[in-house]
Amino acid sequence: MADDVNIKKKSKDGAARKKTGNAAKTAKAADGAKGPKASKADKTAKSAKSAKAKKKAADSGKISRTMRFLPGSDDIKLVVNAAVVAAALLSLLLLVAVGADLRPSALVEGYRNKYAFIHASGDGFPVDITGGRIISVSGVSSGTAVLTTSKCLVLDGKGRTVTSEGHLLASPAMETSCGYILLFDSLGKDYSLRTLAEEKCSGETNESIICADVSRSGVFALVTKSETNNARLIVLSPDGKTLHKWKSVSYKISDVSVSPSGKYVAICGLSAQNGNLVSTVILQRVGAKENLKEYTFADTLITDIAFDGNSRLVVVGDDLAAYISIKNDKDNKIYGYDGRVLNSYDISEDGELALVFSAHSDGRNSSVVVIGDDCAERAHIETDITSPYVDLEDGRISLLYQSGVSCYNYKGKLLGKFDVQADCQSIFTSGGSLLAKGVMYLNRVG
Repeated sequence: MADDVNIKKKSKDGAARKKTGNAAKTAKAADGAKGPKASKADKTAKSAKSAKAKKKAADSGKISRTMRFLPGSDDIKLVVNAAVVAAALLSLLLLVAVGADLRPSALVEGYRNKYAFIHASGDGFPVDITGGRIISVSGVSSGTAVLTTSKCLVLDGKGRTVTSEGHLLASPAMETSCGYILLFDSLGKDYSLRTLAEEKCSGETNESIICADVSRSGVFALVTKSETNNARLIVLSPDGKTLHKWKSVSYKISDVSVSPSGKYVAICGLSAQNGNLVSTVILQRVGAKENLKEYTFADTLITDIAFDGNSRLVVVGDDLAAYISIKNDKDNKIYGYDGRVLNSYDISEDGELALVFSAHSDGRNSSVVVIGDDCAERAHIETDITSPYVDLEDGRISLLYQSGVSCYNYKGKLLGKFDVQADCQSIFTSGGSLLAKGVMYLNRVG
């Protein structure tokens, strides 16, 4: 159920021009009928028929001049122009509202990423991945990034290869956002940020990297730990310049998330108080010395934090989920599991959260709940599928089970049932399609 958060806070005309030009020429012929051109025309006229035709042309010219200066035509143009400007401004405001990066460099980067997809090669889905097993997959631009033990490749919406780059990471990990791909060595020190067109920056940290995140603006964060378990956070710009640093001696950092704009960063720290586990979510403004806000969750293991497209922070734990607002704590909400066991979950692009519960630890009698930022249930589906893997996107709930995939709408109506290979490990939405991932393959579902 949804309650107010009870958590401790610490802080388109060539034709038009052509038509106007003809009218102007006709008008000029009519105005010149009294001058030299009219006299020449009289000398060369041989019949009353041509004179009649000339009079008709003159009359036509007068009509054209009159039409071009009809009262109110300028007002109409002004209204149309104003409507065009208003529509452009509205579109701009909408882009800003959803956190779109409108910097010239970002717009150029977006164009280059789209251009890269033109040169995709291969036969498309199903795709057999060679050169190692798949470590992770994630959406990037309008395609899918695939990280294997030896390379990182990007597929377009049809499963054709856009780019493929080898790597030497011992324990490769990947985070993506829009057109950015952040690769790093989990428990190692190497990292690199790239787009589909080029590598933006790369480097090596002084300590082992334990988690990372990248925003749609290209700002990225790395969390490292020392031999004494002190945690360090560093936030960098797309070109690798340091924007923010933070150090902790009190928490074991379990996750980090950067807001879409790159202006905020959130960290989840674990600690013990009086023998009990405490999870603390810390919100910081990039570049500021002091924490912006802190929230503690006693006796709760927070496993995931992620900013949605509206810069709200989605928090997922073992016994609750929460939405935290950057601007107003009164908008914070919490959803308790009421003793149900969380088997799997998924956060959609618009920030909705799908939670798969079971009343038993073995996954029997599963239920799927979808909540939004008010933590009210938007969907509730009961299923006998054992411990399904869930994907949530565009109002479609997809569940993976032992012999296939079932898709539902929010009312619980079955939209389709599809077969997948027996070794399918997970399902996810990327490039507008629902995909199934195996050990060394990707295929479109349905």
